[in-house]
Amino acid sequence: MAQEPTFIDLQINGHGGIDLLSAQSSEEIRQVNRSLYQSGVKAYLPTLITADPMQLKKSAELIRNVKANPENGEAQILGFHLEGPFISHEKCGVHPQHFIRLPDISLMKDYLAIRDVRMVTLAPELPGALDLIRFLADQGVTVSLGHSNATIDEAHAGFDAGATTVTHLYNGMSKFPGLAQAALERDGLIFQIIVDDVHVTRENVELAIRGREDRFVLTNDAVAPAGNVDGTYNFGEMTIEVKNRQARRIDGTLAGGIGTFSESISILKEIGVSETSAIAAATTRPLALIGENQ
Repeated sequence: MAQEPTFIDLQINGHGGIDLLSAQSSEEIRQVNRSLYQSGVKAYLPTLITADPMQLKKSAELIRNVKANPENGEAQILGFHLEGPFISHEKCGVHPQHFIRLPDISLMKDYLAIRDVRMVTLAPELPGALDLIRFLADQGVTVSLGHSNATIDEAHAGFDAGATTVTHLYNGMSKFPGLAQAALERDGLIFQIIVDDVHVTRENVELAIRGREDRFVLTNDAVAPAGNVDGTYNFGEMTIEVKNRQARRIDGTLAGGIGTFSESISILKEIGVSETSAIAAATTRPLALIGENQ
């Protein structure tokens, strides 16, 4: 790239043809890093979805080894985003149902043993969720509510317990009434949103951001095909197909994004969001959300 990468993404499942959860070598992790760098991403959170715990830990070990030995021309790894397994069966999306668990602090401690966990996505309405949110917040982990069927009251209880954001607003959550409404109503709350003309309509993006230009963070929720070509790819234990600029599981369920931040910023500008706010949503604001100073 002619220009130094500047973007920060807090939700990357894969890129450049490689799925982080299925990666078999450090070189495959580096392929993700190089592909992200070429797309303008300076740093990111590798995101591991609900999965077999042994597979997740194996993938995390590969990622952590690469994180400890960065190379030129690669996006920097900031730590991990665990998206699950404490999520709603009703709003699980493409997360495998048989690995979903009820919130459990002891199990969470086992996950935290992989080190460098910076963000956890969970559903606040589940039994034990509020105690887990408090525990994670005390550990300095950013808690994001998502893949949730929460009522407004349950969502606010999650925020009151220490959650500070939501994962891909509108997608994988109860809406109006529900978690999306609570997130938008709550003063100062940061919401993450995918802006790619696939996951959320422009009308809903505009409605969410209007009057809240300092409260949103962009994410691509990128999966393996991002930065690559149409075809069939792995995503954890499932197969996803990319065509018509959409990544979907074979049954048609949306399975992540393949867009770029440059495209997202262009869309935001077209719907009237200031360039300053749009760029902050992909640079300084996500770093602040996870307490990262760069």
